[in-house]
Amino acid sequence: MAYNLESLTRILEQILHPDQQCWILDHNKRPQMESLLEKASSLKHILENSSSASGPSSAASLMSQIRDAAHKAEDIIESHLVDQRLSKPGAQSCIISPPDLQEVIKELDSAIEKLHRIVEHGRDGMRNSSFSDAVSSTPEPDPTSKNTVVGLDEDLIKLKDRLTSSENKLQVIPIIGMGGIDDMWSTKAWDDVRMFFPDNKNRSRIMLTTRESNVANYVDSSSQYHEMHLLNKFESWNQLHQKVFGGDSCPSEFEKIGRSISSNCRGLPLAIHVIGGLLSEAKGRRDVWEHVADDVRAAIAEKEEQFYNILGLSYNHLPYHLKPCFLYMGAFPEDHEIRASKLIRIWVAEGFLKSNADKSLEEIAEENLKVLVDRNLLMVREWKSNGKAKTYGIHDLLRDLCMKKAAEDKFLHVKNRQVHNVPEGSSYFPHRVSVHQSYRIRDVYNSAEFMSLARSFLCIGLASRVILSPVFSALRLLRVLDVLHIEFHQFPTEILELVNLCYLAFSCNSDLPSAISRLWNLQTLIVGSSIRYFELPSEIWEMPELRRIKFRNSYISIDREYQIPFVHDKLQTISVMDAALLISSNNLGSIPNIKNLGIYSWLPPRNVIDLSLLPKLETLKFSDFCLIDHGDLSKVILPPSIRKLTLRWCKITWGFIKTIGSLPNLQVLKMRMCDFKTQEMQPSDQEWEPTEGEFSSLQFLLLEKLNLVHWKADKTHFPRLRHLVIRDCSALEEIPHGIGDIPTLEIIELDECNPCVVASARQIQEEQHENGNDGLEVRIC
Repeated sequence: MAYNLESLTRILEQILHPDQQCWILDHNKRPQMESLLEKASSLKHILENSSSASGPSSAASLMSQIRDAAHKAEDIIESHLVDQRLSKPGAQSCIISPPDLQEVIKELDSAIEKLHRIVEHGRDGMRNSSFSDAVSSTPEPDPTSKNTVVGLDEDLIKLKDRLTSSENKLQVIPIIGMGGIDDMWSTKAWDDVRMFFPDNKNRSRIMLTTRESNVANYVDSSSQYHEMHLLNKFESWNQLHQKVFGGDSCPSEFEKIGRSISSNCRGLPLAIHVIGGLLSEAKGRRDVWEHVADDVRAAIAEKEEQFYNILGLSYNHLPYHLKPCFLYMGAFPEDHEIRASKLIRIWVAEGFLKSNADKSLEEIAEENLKVLVDRNLLMVREWKSNGKAKTYGIHDLLRDLCMKKAAEDKFLHVKNRQVHNVPEGSSYFPHRVSVHQSYRIRDVYNSAEFMSLARSFLCIGLASRVILSPVFSALRLLRVLDVLHIEFHQFPTEILELVNLCYLAFSCNSDLPSAISRLWNLQTLIVGSSIRYFELPSEIWEMPELRRIKFRNSYISIDREYQIPFVHDKLQTISVMDAALLISSNNLGSIPNIKNLGIYSWLPPRNVIDLSLLPKLETLKFSDFCLIDHGDLSKVILPPSIRKLTLRWCKITWGFIKTIGSLPNLQVLKMRMCDFKTQEMQPSDQEWEPTEGEFSSLQFLLLEKLNLVHWKADKTHFPRLRHLVIRDCSALEEIPHGIGDIPTLEIIELDECNPCVVASARQIQEEQHENGNDGLEVRIC
């Protein structure tokens, strides 16, 4: 697979880069390393420019050969790099002379030769078209099965209206859905057939089905495609009933168990179709129905070839660079909500993302997530206030497919009490290991040697106080270590031996040691702690690869007189740190590419905090500025790039509110537990009246536990507001009546508000409904 080669080429390019200062390569080894890079790059180029559709057994065998050779080369090189780093922990650079790699180079040479034969001349009946077919057929259905339209009266009505509309011009009606819907896989396939459907202005209609939204948008960008949704419990039962009994009624003794079975298909029509075929062969056998009800997914496995051949097409047609991103979803437990930020950081640390000179790795990872959603392989579970995805989920049966493919590709080993997706064979050493909550901690100890070549080790939901430190010593090649849910009373010093780490997430109730800088390659540092105030060693700023520093539930501090020694141009996120460190323009200049920043201050700033020196700053959080005397945030200069601003426990002057309102790109504003106060105003006089033109881009506004009494506003003040949230603002008398006239407003959400505020929201909603605006929703919690 090309993604295995992506990681290898990245390592080789880093070592061979003329400007890097970490490694001094033995000049006798350079030719061999350059040859290895050439072979790996050549193979990667061929694979990336071929379709990902699966070919014959010879192609599958070749993919295994390439994967194993890439893993072998990585293991040899990285083991040597780790040895050298550990032997000279304080050295700025190390002399390296990797072991002989000629055997790996020969394997890659052989793979290149075989791949050229397959692509160019054809072998085992497969020609180049097998790699580049734009359309792939779903396996033929069982001719004896009863096929019914799955989706529902509402969908059928909408489709019927579009098919029978009065427009004379040719219309294409794209329908997209999850696995099981028929399959046009590429825009090229549409281009190939489009010429055969001329527009003769005779009300012709084409209905096209696909699993990919980019195809749907391509064939008809002028109108909205129709998206088939997952079935609810009622629809699922109706579909299963129709599949099993047709027009006949279901015997009463089977209905309850049948409804349970249909519910456990989790709304996926394909699963209902497969299970229905199984049950239709055993209509009168309650024992079979009970067996299926006990484990629907096991029952589907009995029809595995039919089911996974259909569902697997979605995976087979993924571009190579997206396959590891999809397979990584198998690392998370069933029904787990997976944070987008976590996936992005881990993928970056893993090294399998396909780089692009015009975009950061984080931006590439975000795009990959969006494509997986567009291809109906992932679902967005929760949205952020700025409209971006916050968490993702994956359908149970797609997760099963993910686990199956991850096992076939030797991509991931999952450890839990129910499932081991890869048997622990003597010759198998996984590169990724995920331990779930149900797994016994002592079994982790027993598996340490088996995991010795792992690059990722994740404990998900494994909340334990048992120290895993001895296990860390065996995981010497790790790039990703996520043990955030395991609490360490003291910093586990064994982690300092993991010098290959790029991503570290753990929980600890002690300060970090200065030796943390030994983790020279670290990109992401996430620390969970019950300690409110964390002293950060100044040595943290000696780590050149840092991209994200995050302390959950804690504030981080550092020597106020400290000067950051060099420019951290890769650092994008810091939360939440002492404002005093940022007062120095030299320090601000040392973090020029910060996008997300949280700052606090328990003492009055002596100088201006000029954040305009951070031109890429998009997300900013002020916390605990409430202890500062009058004039608190007036010493802060904000850059126009800010899109999201959070104020928590801050004293706010009306002058600062006007400064916020003038930010041209501000989309999200959250004010929590803040105090609107000036010397000349009494509490009863607290009034917010923005001027026209302020908050021109604001889409989300949260007001929580504020001492605000009067609020005057109309549609000219928040012209793009979509979502208003008010929580526990007991002094607020009402919501401004003019807020309801904002054309973009979709939701007003109230929580623990006084009756007058609730009444004003209801009145706004009623008036909008009377004016024909039925889209405004009011939520009372």
